Amino acid sequence: MPAQDSPENEWTNLKSDAEHALHALLSQISRQAEPQQLFEAYTYAKRVTADAFKARMLMHLPDENVKFRELYAQVQAELDRRYGQFFPEGFLKAPYGDQLHERLFSLLEENLAQPIEAAKLRIVTADGVHTERRTRELRELGMDVDWYEEDGIDFYVLRSFSLNFEVLPSLVRTIVRRKKKSKTEQEQLLREAGIPKK
Repeated sequence: MPAQDSPENEWTNLKSDAEHALHALLSQISRQAEPQQLFEAYTYAKRVTADAFKARMLMHLPDENVKFRELYAQVQAELDRRYGQFFPEGFLKAPYGDQLHERLFSLLEENLAQPIEAAKLRIVTADGVHTERRTRELRELGMDVDWYEEDGIDFYVLRSFSLNFEVLPSLVRTIVRRKKKSKTEQEQLLREAGIPKK
């Protein structure tokens, strides 16, 4: 039996709400409702269906992605090998290793070397604002994620499981800027590690 807060239960609970919201929206459209009523019906339907389809997508994706963990561990190991001596132990923890990045990677991996519309990636978060930034952060880790636009539609593709360690100086800069607020401290740490401040 699925846990109470499982994607399966979320989907079961939300899909009827989504159906109702979509029927209400169609009703408002067909009867040419006042703009305010139409916009309210649309925003409600959009929010409810986004939440429902996020739950359905999470049912489809694995809870853990072995390949993501493997690549992330390689990035962390190379960070430590190249720059660990210049920073306190534990300071250089690679960012972007959370569940959201892992889920986005899973969806890209499922379509390995095939483009996937950004809109499909947005289902993972039910969020049209931050999803693409999170996807680009996979590339900041050195993963072989590419982006392009065609006919006004954004596409992402995981081309391979190769890692590009040339991005590591930039990744170190990101870590330092997150952990040290003082510009002077940031510059000193980067200088000691032989990384240009940019």
